Amino acid sequence: MAVLLIRMKLAVLRNSMNGQRAGRLVTGAAAGLTLAAGLILLAGRDYPVASLHFDVLGAGFALWTAGWLLGPALFGGGDETLRPEQFSLLPLTPRRLAVGLAAASFVGVGPLVTLVAFSALVVASVKTGLGTAATVVGVLAVVLQLSVCVLASRLITAVLGQVMRSKVGAALAALVSAAILAGLHSSWVLSPLAQTALRIGFPDSFSAWLTALPSSWGLLAVRAAAQGNWPTVAAVLAGLAALGLLCWYAWAGLVKRRLATRRASGHPARMFSGDWARGPVTAVVARELRTWSRDLLRFHYLAFALCYALVFCLLPLAVGASTFLPWTGLVFALWVAAISANLYGEDGTELWGKLMIPGSARHDVRGRQLAWLLVTAPATLILTIAMVVFTGEYSFWPWLATVLPALLGGGAGVTVLVSVLRPVPMTDPQLRGGNLLENGTDFAQVLMVLILSAATVAPACFAARLGPVWAGPVVGFAGGAFLAWLLGRWAAAKLESSAPELLLYLRIGVSPQRKRPAPAWKPHKSSLPKPEPHLEKLGLHLAPNGRRVYVVASLVLCWVPLAAQGIVPALMLTTGQITPSWFLALHLPQHLQWPAVTAMICLGLIMLTTGLGIGLHYRARSRRAGGELEPTTR
Repeated sequence: MAVLLIRMKLAVLRNSMNGQRAGRLVTGAAAGLTLAAGLILLAGRDYPVASLHFDVLGAGFALWTAGWLLGPALFGGGDETLRPEQFSLLPLTPRRLAVGLAAASFVGVGPLVTLVAFSALVVASVKTGLGTAATVVGVLAVVLQLSVCVLASRLITAVLGQVMRSKVGAALAALVSAAILAGLHSSWVLSPLAQTALRIGFPDSFSAWLTALPSSWGLLAVRAAAQGNWPTVAAVLAGLAALGLLCWYAWAGLVKRRLATRRASGHPARMFSGDWARGPVTAVVARELRTWSRDLLRFHYLAFALCYALVFCLLPLAVGASTFLPWTGLVFALWVAAISANLYGEDGTELWGKLMIPGSARHDVRGRQLAWLLVTAPATLILTIAMVVFTGEYSFWPWLATVLPALLGGGAGVTVLVSVLRPVPMTDPQLRGGNLLENGTDFAQVLMVLILSAATVAPACFAARLGPVWAGPVVGFAGGAFLAWLLGRWAAAKLESSAPELLLYLRIGVSPQRKRPAPAWKPHKSSLPKPEPHLEKLGLHLAPNGRRVYVVASLVLCWVPLAAQGIVPALMLTTGQITPSWFLALHLPQHLQWPAVTAMICLGLIMLTTGLGIGLHYRARSRRAGGELEPTTR
């Protein structure tokens, strides 16, 4: 059975390797192999402290294992090439099916790249001269650690699929994914600690904590083999094998439950009754507020924004930097705008009800804007006030009073406009499974709203910087209110003029500009693929390989010069709360600091605008050709 399922998965992967999927596979494999090569280089280099060989590897293995365990919560779904439901009618016991699916899980790029990364353990044993026996133990430990990672990943994915059917599970999953993403974005503040550790060694307590993790058990077995402590070697390897078997056993139980459980909708009723909802706009507000509080998908997104803001702004406290805390509310509002970028796509074909009411487009847009402000503004103000009082940094108030109203007003306008102009079709709420991992997000849409929402505060910031003290807050309030009104008006006009085309797009997932016959829509099952976190919507699948790599690299790396080396030190210089850390400009002479900050911001903006410009060029080219262009393979 295992061999048959492995062959089946290979056949599925082989037959689904079109241009876009093959490009993503090659890009992911190249990135993974680059990281694996970096870990192997760290294992083979010389360190001033002998213990650093295994401490650095322990930290690297912990990160790789965390990627396997927490990746599905961040990117959604895990490996679902072969689903248990596809074999529910076959005469197979759940345990036998779990054996075959577990074996098939080891087939793919991810396990192969991880195997290369874990081979750093063998390199370290050879480099440190621990002997042949330790090297052989290292090979066996690598295989066992890979097994634990793959099986534990399947278990965590299955567990999250069960717990995310409730608000508590949705909040926990949001905490995990937000902690991962925020940690990646703000981990640069820990660079001074990492540099110190690489010079003098890890603290004993941290080293002991790393060794206790299952990801370091292979290291423990290798060191025990070098010392001739074979009982410890046997116990550690047996522990790895038992841990992998336990993960498989628990996952097999969840597979059985998955086969026996009917799919339930994770979307609540969309009723919007309320005594205070007297008019059409307030009725929409009542409906949206109920959706924000009851819909698991919206609740998950809201919890993600809150957790991300807290982790991102609290992590710098590890190096004694409290400068970020007063901006927690700002980060929260920015991410609430980003996760609200697909309001109409989330509602799906419910749009048909609005088409039946003349003049409902304006009421619907304004109601969504007011509801978004009622959800976002109170929490933003509470976070801002609480963090300013906690830190005692009252000098930030003029800037906060400038930025927050501009961002709230701009976010209320940008979200509805992008949702109307560029929706991402999703499975209808009544057809949506309770497992939120099945409902992915579109990275390009989120990135677009992040950029546009952040750009709405630019006039207020310039007024605060160049004008008197009162100019910033005044321009912030006036600009935020104007943008909310103007962008909302544009969104309402677009919705009213193109509602039938938008409904068709949300129903079948094909743009009306593409001259293709609409497939028959079957309401009893999902007819739309889930959005994936890639940039195909920008047309990257049509770009030559060189430009595709540049666009991806520029969009990923532009935040380093723009935010980390530009905006953050600019705020420090403006407020006088300076922590040099890794900020290049703050290590330069005083007369060169502002020019360096300006140069970094310009570099980041150039990378961002050119990356988006190239992608949008190929997107426009695709639309002009009716969407029939084949991906470029040059």
